[in-house]
Amino acid sequence: MSLDSAYELQERHSEDGHKFFFISEGDQNVLKVVQYNLVEEVDGKKIYNLGFGDYNFANNTIADSASTNNGDAYKVFNTVLSTIPIFFSNYNDHILMVQGSDSRTDFIRHCKRVCRKKCKEDCKNHNRRIKIYQNYLDKNYENLSKDYHFIGATKKDDQLMAVEYYQPYKKYDSVFLFQNKNVLSYHEN
Repeated sequence: MSLDSAYELQERHSEDGHKFFFISEGDQNVLKVVQYNLVEEVDGKKIYNLGFGDYNFANNTIADSASTNNGDAYKVFNTVLSTIPIFFSNYNDHILMVQGSDSRTDFIRHCKRVCRKKCKEDCKNHNRRIKIYQNYLDKNYENLSKDYHFIGATKKDDQLMAVEYYQPYKKYDSVFLFQNKNVLSYHEN
């Protein structure tokens, strides 16, 4: 997948983070936003979450679980990915966390109430979005590792995460990345 095909971005810095706006073009024009929010600070390193979704201008909210189905999924995904180097050019010593809105603990309960698939055991929609990011990372790991360092995280319970150096093709709930020049040391759990 090439990042050459991406939408034009409008960048905004604000108190609540860093945002990139663009229009998804297809059956309808949909305003989208990629948002980087500060989550917490650990050992002097700020951790930002990458959020993405349809933007509601009227109430300044992001519908991160929306599926537009506008026929431009690859171009939208490329656009989201194209913001990561820009983020690191502004926040070069920080850490970026990527996880899907469908990775939250309450997602499965909500999905089972409204989903048409009626999954018996495992929810097929759970962690679907992080799988998309991981699939891209796995296919491009060697090249991306030249610029970034990756940590994989899996949930142990509602609050704790087990972290390890990222292993391609292994399932994770979250992926953390930072520029190689800012190598971290941490203790694996």
